[in-house]
Amino acid sequence: MATELQLSDTEWELMKVLWDCAPASVNQIAERTKSTMEWHPKTVRTMLIRLHKKGIVEHVLIDNIQHYQPLYSREECSQHAAESFLDRVFDGALTPMVAHFTKRRHLTAEERDALERLLEVPPQENKE
Repeated sequence: MATELQLSDTEWELMKVLWDCAPASVNQIAERTKSTMEWHPKTVRTMLIRLHKKGIVEHVLIDNIQHYQPLYSREECSQHAAESFLDRVFDGALTPMVAHFTKRRHLTAEERDALERLLEVPPQENKE
């Protein structure tokens, strides 16, 4: 995985668009983010160049227009972010993290059942 797979909040928003519609041009991405982020195409281009330098996206020519697409799936980026968070905030320990979130947010009966099912499955099979 890329050594710089750390994504800023705005990079996450841009990647969400790419995961949904890649390959996409700068203008297509700017149009898709218009209602929520109102990014100018120059801003989108700058962010894409940054992500390209990090090795997270690539560009391909389609009809003489550069289109960008992710090199990593949403799942790969989410996994890296979760592991990084766990290591930074909870020293890599799952129990304090789960305790932290379950004490601060109400778990529904369905969420409790899902957690119990996950705990019953051996770790190498927990691929949900």
